[in-house]
Amino acid sequence: MSIPASLAISKLRYPEVEETLTAGKVVVPDDEEHAASNAIHAFANGAWLGIKIAGSIMASLLCILAFVGLVDGLLTWWGRFLNINSPPLTLNLIAGYMFYPIAFLLGVPRNSDLLNVSRLIAEKVIINEYSAFLLLKNEAPYNEMSPRSILISTYALCGFGNIGSLGIQIGILSQLAPSRAGDVARLAVSALVCGVISTLTSAAVAGLVITQWE
Repeated sequence: MSIPASLAISKLRYPEVEETLTAGKVVVPDDEEHAASNAIHAFANGAWLGIKIAGSIMASLLCILAFVGLVDGLLTWWGRFLNINSPPLTLNLIAGYMFYPIAFLLGVPRNSDLLNVSRLIAEKVIINEYSAFLLLKNEAPYNEMSPRSILISTYALCGFGNIGSLGIQIGILSQLAPSRAGDVARLAVSALVCGVISTLTSAAVAGLVITQWE
């Protein structure tokens, strides 16, 4: 469900008001600069492009995660002066409370599951979906939530919308289209928000459709 939702939300974010270049037919221009002379040349070009993409992804990802770590460190240091020590003040903690009303709108039962689901969504956005799913599977109180809350959480966490994905997105698209690198960077945060909303939309639909448990 997330793919149709992401297409719909992206169109809402940037409405298509002009006639597209690909309307009716698609013409792929010849690329004389990067044309391969033979198969070996094509393999070499592909390998070099892969190395550039991998290196760009690694550098961008490390840079963004390091920035998140810096912000978390500053927030924790500041939180000690406010006597916020258990748990420490971090982006994850702040986002967990910010997503509290969203968890309510998704249809999570009105009990302690609301805060747990909102914290899982925050974990997914700030860290990544793998960390959030591990918490949902193995850690209490997340794995002790009601079946409905677990279902909604599963759909809400099933997506690539996290801060780390910004580095991957910028790294890949900037190498594939170097002339559009500036546009990619400008739209990266917007794409992240649209991706998160699309997965939350899927979770809301799942919570709306499945109302009873045997």
